[in-house]
Amino acid sequence: AVYYRFAWQMEGGEVPYAEMFSTFALAVGAAVGMEFWARWAHRALWHASLWHMHESHHRAREGPFELNDIFAIINAVPAIALLSYGFFHKGLVPGLCFGAGLGITVFGIAYMFVHDGLV
Repeated sequence: AVYYRFAWQMEGGEVPYAEMFSTFALAVGAAVGMEFWARWAHRALWHASLWHMHESHHRAREGPFELNDIFAIINAVPAIALLSYGFFHKGLVPGLCFGAGLGITVFGIAYMFVHDGLV
C-alpha cells in the first residue's frame, strides 16, 4: 500500500520528498505514541472501569477469541479510517493521515505478536 500510494503521487514525475519524509516520520511517531497510549489505557482504563472486559485476558482462553479482543477493534477503527483517507487522497495532510494510520497498524501487529504471542 505504501508503494502504491507514493507511485500514484509521482505520476507527474516529481518525487514528493517532504511528504514522504513526513509520512514516515509520523508513522514512527504514531507507533511510539501508541506504546504510551497502551500503557496508560492498560493501567487507567482496562484495570479500572473496563476490567469486566479485560479480565478475559487474564484467564485461560476458551476459544479463538476473548472479550478483551474488542480493544484491538477499537484501536483498528481510527487506523483504518486514517489509512483509507490517506491512501485515496493526494497531498501532505492525507500523507500525514496515512502515516499515522500506518504507525497505529504497525504497533498493533507488533503488540499482537509480542504481547499476545509471548506474554
